[in-house]
Amino acid sequence: MPKFVKTAIKIALSALSLWLVFRKIEPDQVWGVLTRARVGWLLVATVLFVLSKVASAERLLLLFTQTGLSIRRQANLKLYWLGMYYNLFLPGGIGGDGYKVYLLNRLAGTPVKALIGATLLDRLIGLLPLVYAVAVFAVLVPEVSAWMGFRVSGFWLAGIPIVHFAAKWLMKRFMPPFSPAFERSVGWSVLVQGLQMLQILALLQAIEAVGRPEIYLLIFLISSVVATIPFTIGGAGARELTFLLGAQWLGLPADAAVAVSLLFYSITALVSLTGLVYSFQSSSLTKELSS
Repeated sequence: MPKFVKTAIKIALSALSLWLVFRKIEPDQVWGVLTRARVGWLLVATVLFVLSKVASAERLLLLFTQTGLSIRRQANLKLYWLGMYYNLFLPGGIGGDGYKVYLLNRLAGTPVKALIGATLLDRLIGLLPLVYAVAVFAVLVPEVSAWMGFRVSGFWLAGIPIVHFAAKWLMKRFMPPFSPAFERSVGWSVLVQGLQMLQILALLQAIEAVGRPEIYLLIFLISSVVATIPFTIGGAGARELTFLLGAQWLGLPADAAVAVSLLFYSITALVSLTGLVYSFQSSSLTKELSS
């Protein structure tokens, strides 16, 4: 499929999702919540998001080293930030992950297959703590049991170690070079998710949201899983629609839930936009990566 067609489809799906959201709630209500947000807590949320992205870059660096690639931490962080910019603002082009694979293969000679394996595992390992956390919060939020029609008990949590060791076995079986880094990379993923959950709590403080924080966190975790599916622009629309449906099903004010989602996306876009700086410094970044 041509790149411009893919981009057009993503834009259309994002627009459709947002249209569905604002058919259910008044934009003025959401705007009122956003304009009352306290700046101090928004700054805290932004710092927490930045820290989560630094931890994400460390996880990817750990996986890159398993391919035999030697790259300095500062250069990796700059490349990661540039990739964030490409992923969010240039969805129809090569993309952030593709650009990293291309550049590192050209400069360091690391095989493309190994680099693709590292970037793919980076995404998959990042999903594990999301799945674990969704299981935990599904038990902690009684409304989930009421909505599903049966009790979600603590026995569900037994699935966490099963999934964990199954993922570890699969990596050892099919991607053995990365196996020694499994536990450490999962540890970085836990830190990433923990920081972003703290970010959501900061956003709830910013808008003085009504409702139990654990319900917002559960919806956020589910929306993060949904946002990993690349059918919208950086998750725009898909995350807001997930927040809206979750709020309706679990008894939260819809305007506050959608406002939290929009603030999270805005912070993501703002931080990702700073990667534009490194696109203007491509020659110096290339030297850092090749040295």
